[in-house]
Amino acid sequence: MTNQVRTPAGPADPRNVHQVDPGQGVVDDDGLQVVDEHVLTPGGWKHRSLVHEVPPGMRVEHHRGRLRLVDEDGQHEIDCGAEPVHPPGRPLQPRASSESLRTRAELLSRRSAASKKAVPALGEGWITYASWTNDTGTPVSRFSTTWTVPPAPRTDHGQTIFLFNGIQNSTMIYQPVLQWGPSAAGGGSKWSVASWYADGQTGQSFHSTLVDVNVGDVLTGVMVRGRKRANGYSYGCSFTGIANTNLPVFNIQELTWCIETLEVYGAQSESDYPDVAMTGMRNIELRCGSAAPDFLWTVNNAVTDIGQHCVVVNEKVTGAGEVDLWYRPSSWWLSGFGAIASGASQDWWFTFGGTGDAGPQLIQAEPVEPSGQLTTISSAESLDSNGYLTYHATVRNDGPDAVHFQWRGGGR
Repeated sequence: MTNQVRTPAGPADPRNVHQVDPGQGVVDDDGLQVVDEHVLTPGGWKHRSLVHEVPPGMRVEHHRGRLRLVDEDGQHEIDCGAEPVHPPGRPLQPRASSESLRTRAELLSRRSAASKKAVPALGEGWITYASWTNDTGTPVSRFSTTWTVPPAPRTDHGQTIFLFNGIQNSTMIYQPVLQWGPSAAGGGSKWSVASWYADGQTGQSFHSTLVDVNVGDVLTGVMVRGRKRANGYSYGCSFTGIANTNLPVFNIQELTWCIETLEVYGAQSESDYPDVAMTGMRNIELRCGSAAPDFLWTVNNAVTDIGQHCVVVNEKVTGAGEVDLWYRPSSWWLSGFGAIASGASQDWWFTFGGTGDAGPQLIQAEPVEPSGQLTTISSAESLDSNGYLTYHATVRNDGPDAVHFQWRGGGR
């Protein structure tokens, strides 16, 4: 007979007595279970009560300082609580995800060794991203990106990977998200997609139905601005051609900060990342009103513990923009964009920093638009008295039109 233990309800089998650690709760799901009350979203970790699935036919609406779900006829309403107000002019992410990670770490550190999850060996949160702030005076009307579902990771430690293009204001982030692993929306050891409208750690998050996709599927995540309303802006977010991924939002603050992002949680090793070198975020189209704005991406490589980085391949916003999110080091590099008139030549120089020789380098000026005809006609190296080596190259435009180009190279 099993020895009994005392509880406030009387003697009990010790196998039926469970410790509930900070950050955990008890739910009745075909039997009592101890579950983690903090769940993962593209806005970071937060209490599960703050996460809401938006059924097809409903929208998220800001109304008098609160967020609610409303059906298409405005007849059915679900109040989801007050919307936290963040400082204006300061993007919510990735700051909010970092704050949620600190809170999550504090909760885990208070748990017993038996219930504590493995401490992630690699960096978490926003790993690498490219961003641009719309300061044109005309709101973004369309932001779309196409990418291919990458191969699954070789190993599975319960990690979660988010890949997305997104746009945010000071309070929330709006994003069509490709997900590997678990999140508040569901998922597991598979690839799935959903659209999200997410605040940080203390605010609400909303998501559409999570839909499974397959390796090799081509995805296009699209955000479009609807009609300007008296109380704010309205937008739609979805994956083209994938049912039930639309997530409409009404009467919100203008969305201004555009990003292409790799976000990861719980990775233990390099093999927990997709089994490919990088994912190309291609065919980027970004419009303000009917015009394509002239802008430059800003790259931020926040975590580089296994060589993760972001490469801007094409900044021309003609539906052909490209930002590559690398999971590992690359054997080649890109440096700088330029424009050169027909018949002109330009001299450029490059340095890798530090002293000494970085090894032989192959340098080539490559057009990033059709009908470009460029020739790299010379290359050279120079060494100064401090030991710094500089590489030089000259490009000539032999075509009839001006050309937008980027330097590409590789070496030791």
